[in-house]
Amino acid sequence: MATTRIEHDFDCDEATFWKITIFEEEFNRKLYFDLLKFPVWKIVEQKITDDFVDRKVEVQPLIEHLPSAMKKVMGDRFGYVEQGKLDRKANRYTFRVISSAMPDKTHISGEMRTERLGDKKIRRVVDFSVEVKVMMIGKLIEQKTIDDTRASYDKGAVLLRQFLKEKGL
Repeated sequence: MATTRIEHDFDCDEATFWKITIFEEEFNRKLYFDLLKFPVWKIVEQKITDDFVDRKVEVQPLIEHLPSAMKKVMGDRFGYVEQGKLDRKANRYTFRVISSAMPDKTHISGEMRTERLGDKKIRRVVDFSVEVKVMMIGKLIEQKTIDDTRASYDKGAVLLRQFLKEKGL
């Protein structure tokens, strides 16, 4: 199993962060379609209460530079469903990912939370784990998933900082 922690600081409060990343259609369009070039990213189910947001998101990331062994296993059209729950009071989003390739041999999950650093300063912390039980290439797939996830969050952090500035938030 491969695990990682990804951290980024932002100049906003926790409520603004969650409002933009979960509910802001313009930001999500810019992130997933314009920046990350995902062919598919759509909310297929969402339930919102005062305390929680439960949702399922269908995702088809842009897959680049896959080793040939991984391509054989995953195919050309890899996708997944992210099932997540935001606890609005605790500022924690827990998620699990159901892969279209080998869902019975793949376990991906994580948690994103925010930590208040000041009045308008927070840290986003993402703890992420991947386990792929496939002989010979499982560890390779785990590391590629971790690396791609980290790169996406890093790019998204730059976009979010720019978005906050542009919107005066």
